[in-house]
Amino acid sequence: MAFVHLGIHSEYSITDSIVRIKPLVKAAAADNQRALALTDLSNLYATVKFYRACLGAGIKPIIGSEVIMDNEDTRLTLLAMNNEGYQNITRIVSLGFTEGRADPVNHGTPVIKRSHILEHAAGVIVLLTEKSDVGQALVGSMPEKADELLTEWQAQFGDRLYFAIKRTNRSGEDAFIRAAIHSGAKHNIPIIAHNDVRFLAQEDFDAHEARVYRRLVRTG
Repeated sequence: MAFVHLGIHSEYSITDSIVRIKPLVKAAAADNQRALALTDLSNLYATVKFYRACLGAGIKPIIGSEVIMDNEDTRLTLLAMNNEGYQNITRIVSLGFTEGRADPVNHGTPVIKRSHILEHAAGVIVLLTEKSDVGQALVGSMPEKADELLTEWQAQFGDRLYFAIKRTNRSGEDAFIRAAIHSGAKHNIPIIAHNDVRFLAQEDFDAHEARVYRRLVRTG
């Protein structure tokens, strides 16, 4: 099975990405990638541009969002399976703007209430990364809390719940991978390969770091 990027942030995630839609899709087409998922941080601003660019290049567009949650700055990646899922993710993100609070660390990015995600689950896939509430509980050696959270997520999302693991040599990754494999087997939750895409080429790293640094300076 071919690897599909499910963690792409575009320049519309203004705090951590410099990826532009047209170069992204062009690079994916050159690499013969069949699908891409755009999961900007608590927003869907690039959806139309991304959707049209992917269709024009013969690539399946997957629409989603990595949302900042209201419990200890954890994050959840949401992907739309179908139009109903897209509509529900749109509602979730919109509720973040109207009923949530602004995250000062991420330029006022809206923080999403857990209840809003649970209430709008139909047609939505959830990816649990190390940044999720479950992931933080697992790496924090709180298996009972992780089990409790998983039970609640599974009750709403069923077989649309996945652990997403990656190897990028970051601190804590190996601990999360081990814990996710164990918890996934225990709760019958599949595991998928994942990656955070914030720039397209190695030579773009410095520009990406400059954007992240500006965010830290403004909020620090």
